[in-house]
Amino acid sequence: MDIPNTISVTDLRRKSAAILKNLPKEKLILLLQNSKTKGALVDLEYLKKLQKVYEEYLDIQTHDGTINEPTISWNSYKTKSAKRT
Repeated sequence: MDIPNTISVTDLRRKSAAILKNLPKEKLILLLQNSKTKGALVDLEYLKKLQKVYEEYLDIQTHDGTINEPTISWNSYKTKSAKRT
């Protein structure tokens, strides 16, 4: 990924319409206040992609946490399930 563009909060106030118009092309713009990064503007479609990737990452983490759990055979499961009903 390219290094994101940066803009000051002051420029955001002055040029918000132009900045938002270019946001889909830029994908990510960091907001600076007193020369320090304080926030970010993210294109909505890019945000949706980030959320999807993050959800997949969480699913992988959940799976990795269960990989060493003990397993039982299908027949054992069916027998135990049948006794419960």
